[in-house]
Amino acid sequence: MDQKYTPAGHASASSILITLGIGIVASLLLSILYIILSQLIPNIWFIATCAFSLGMLLGLAVDLGIRIGKIRNLKAAVVIACVCGLLAFYMQWVFFDAVMYSQKGFTFNQSSAELKQLLADMGFLFLHPGILFREIMALNNVGTFSIQGSGNVSGILLWIIWLGEFLVIIGGSLVVAWNGQVSKPFSELNDAWMKARTPNPLIPFVADKDQFLNELRNKNFEILKNHPDAIRQPDYAEVVIYESQGDPTKYVSVVNVTPPSGRNKQVRKKSVFTHYFVGNNPPI
Repeated sequence: MDQKYTPAGHASASSILITLGIGIVASLLLSILYIILSQLIPNIWFIATCAFSLGMLLGLAVDLGIRIGKIRNLKAAVVIACVCGLLAFYMQWVFFDAVMYSQKGFTFNQSSAELKQLLADMGFLFLHPGILFREIMALNNVGTFSIQGSGNVSGILLWIIWLGEFLVIIGGSLVVAWNGQVSKPFSELNDAWMKARTPNPLIPFVADKDQFLNELRNKNFEILKNHPDAIRQPDYAEVVIYESQGDPTKYVSVVNVTPPSGRNKQVRKKSVFTHYFVGNNPPI
């Protein structure tokens, strides 16, 4: 066997429901928080940052559900992230529209009766997307915000901005979910996610990936063993070993590391390869 880890494809009904439940709750809460922040600070760059954060945080919520539900199916992860992203985008419009067309507009000074009416309006808009879309078109005609030094942004430009908002929210949740827990090695024997061994073994910098992999194919596992002196070199590599107690299967990832030097104040890491199968009970 000579291959990178691939998820087994398992996704039970209960695990999907758990992940969807967490994702839906996150979609509702994050979309409302997004609108509140964008109304408090109506700056286009701040709003763009909030939209990006909404997508990322939603992806993390879906990833948490995947971790708890033990989903090992990339397609299921993508579909769930997409559904939750669409719901978050839709809900932020429901909340925004209900607030904009309310008697007081955006304000925290709401009586209990006004809050009940706001929730009723949100429920109505949620169940009547056609009416919501007509009101969105009306908002597009007058604009929903302005850029310093100009009037309200409306028309085609506003549609483009809203499209970008949609892509950022959906794309962020998809990217995080795709690269999250679902892609990590799982022990089918123990029915548990494998854990990365700590601390990570340090080895000399990997300059030739193909040669390194060829050594692994020839079962030369000495190249994965810790070399304490490697950290004293200008560049070195870290070995991440994924394993589960009682399961002979192991996977490794290798990351090249460049320590801070000169004007570079941060550690730079570059993946060489990820989740490579190194056999059963290799001597590492």
